[in-house]
Amino acid sequence: MEEFRLFVQTASFFLFIILALLMIAAYSRLFFLNTKINRLKRRYDHLLRGKGDMDMEGLIRSHGEELDEFRKKLDDSLRSQKEMNTKVQFSLQKLGYVRYDAFPDSNNELSYTMVILDSFNNGIMITSLYGREQSTSFAKYIRDGKSKIKLSDEEKQALNMAINGEFPIQ
Repeated sequence: MEEFRLFVQTASFFLFIILALLMIAAYSRLFFLNTKINRLKRRYDHLLRGKGDMDMEGLIRSHGEELDEFRKKLDDSLRSQKEMNTKVQFSLQKLGYVRYDAFPDSNNELSYTMVILDSFNNGIMITSLYGREQSTSFAKYIRDGKSKIKLSDEEKQALNMAINGEFPIQ
């Protein structure tokens, strides 16, 4: 079970990083295209004021073709961004984590509950109870921010932390 928890943590972290990088790439592409369009507009305005010795009609046509290309690229980038936004909603992105002493004779808060949710509050809750004689780990599915199985106070606290985005990143 520990391996599965580690796999879920690692996979969700890498998925989040990949999706974040894709979002950054899309935004940088949009910024680049916007800059290029603004530069073309300044050149066009400069020529309409009578400066420059190039053929005005040819220049306007070439700029029109370039603008059409950039509009197509911008539309493709926007479409790609919308797809990425949709995919990001289903990625694991909310985290709640509570450490505690599960038994009176234990200390150092070695028991924990971790909740990982997507933007629709669906995901998994992993609880590990540490005792001197034995330790137990188990998982519960979370759908719409609720579990079909009764939750302990610590599990409720971790779930609320994940839903409300209260996990302190240190």
